Amino acid sequence: MIAKLSYRELEKRAQTLEKELARHNTRNALVKLSSQYLEAILNNTNIPIYLKDAEFKYIFINRQMASLAHICCNQVLGMDDFAIFTEEVAQLFRSQDEEVIKRRTLVEFEETIRLHDGVKTFITAKFPLFDDEGKVSAVGGVCTDITARIKTEAELREAEEKYRSIFEHSPLGILHIDKEGIITASNEKLAKILGSSVEKLVGFDLLHSAKDEEVRTATISVLSGKKARYEGNYQSVTGDGEVYLSGLFAPISAGDGSIVAAIGIIEDITKRKATEEALQRAHKDLEQRVADRTAQLDRKRERLMETNIALKILLGKREEDKKELEEEVMFNIEKFIYPYLGKLRGRCNENCQKDFVKIIQSNLDEITSSFARTHKNHLSNLTPAQLQIANLIKHGQTTKEIASLLNLSPSTIASHRQEIRKKLDLTNKKINLQTALTNNS
Repeated sequence: MIAKLSYRELEKRAQTLEKELARHNTRNALVKLSSQYLEAILNNTNIPIYLKDAEFKYIFINRQMASLAHICCNQVLGMDDFAIFTEEVAQLFRSQDEEVIKRRTLVEFEETIRLHDGVKTFITAKFPLFDDEGKVSAVGGVCTDITARIKTEAELREAEEKYRSIFEHSPLGILHIDKEGIITASNEKLAKILGSSVEKLVGFDLLHSAKDEEVRTATISVLSGKKARYEGNYQSVTGDGEVYLSGLFAPISAGDGSIVAAIGIIEDITKRKATEEALQRAHKDLEQRVADRTAQLDRKRERLMETNIALKILLGKREEDKKELEEEVMFNIEKFIYPYLGKLRGRCNENCQKDFVKIIQSNLDEITSSFARTHKNHLSNLTPAQLQIANLIKHGQTTKEIASLLNLSPSTIASHRQEIRKKLDLTNKKINLQTALTNNS
């Protein structure tokens, strides 16, 4: 028979149950809160994470995994890889999951697969989850996208290969210098330039063993972070070469900006230097020859200018003489030939004689047509008859005497006198015609 509990005992039992209920509710709340925290962490990481059950069906994926698979988180639950990915990708994932279950430990896989947004490379860490009986109840996966790293590594390998090819086959000498000024690498071309060997050059101390002070100065400068140049006649310490070198040195810095090494590009310019010196000598010689030739040409030009001036003076004088001669000939023809042609024309009785006179007149006109006409003789506008009469008036002949001499009537001579005065602008002027003709001759 069960003993009845007293009221106090019942009250105490009720209080105990209430406390246990409160602790249980607290634990549930904490578990729920922890689950929310975990879900928030998993969904906000940039790493794809997922869980599959023992039948390889998804029981959880975070947002990054859902984005990678181009599917919603809720849609993927209960689906396997063959329902989400291509046959090739799904088969790869299945074989990995089976290996994890078989090995019962964490396994890392590197995989390159084609997804919706292109080819990606991942390192995936897959691990098993066990139940209370030690059986694998789920498989989890955490993916790390190393596509960019793989690309960078490939580019780095390519760059290293290119640099190695340049270093080994460069027509210029190349050397590496550490921060202590020691040569750490040299190509065969530099060894050949210096008449040495790569083995002798590597390990050479440029700061303490180089004979050339300018080489040490350039090394100090480049190791302080500045680009440096060197040019000069260099006597090799590690070999028997003596060459004229041109070198460019550049610093190599670390990510924090500190100088960790330097690189030098060396060129043998012995032949070029000799060529430049020869060109300079030839240039100076050419300049001197040009200067001498220029002086000769200047002297010839001065003489030519003097000759040209003299020729211009002579030509000017010749033109003046020619013009004077033409004017004199023209005036004499008009003064002493044309009048008598006119007189002869008046006394010719036969037509053939008149024709001969016309021919003579025409030929004289044609001969004198190219003569200069710039001379403005005061009698140049008179007719031959007027010019003949004016000449007689000038020599003191009277009207009657002229009429008798020319076999003309006095009135004709008087008419010519009036016409002569008119052409000489003497009309209505009290100036004797003989005096005017004498003064203007």
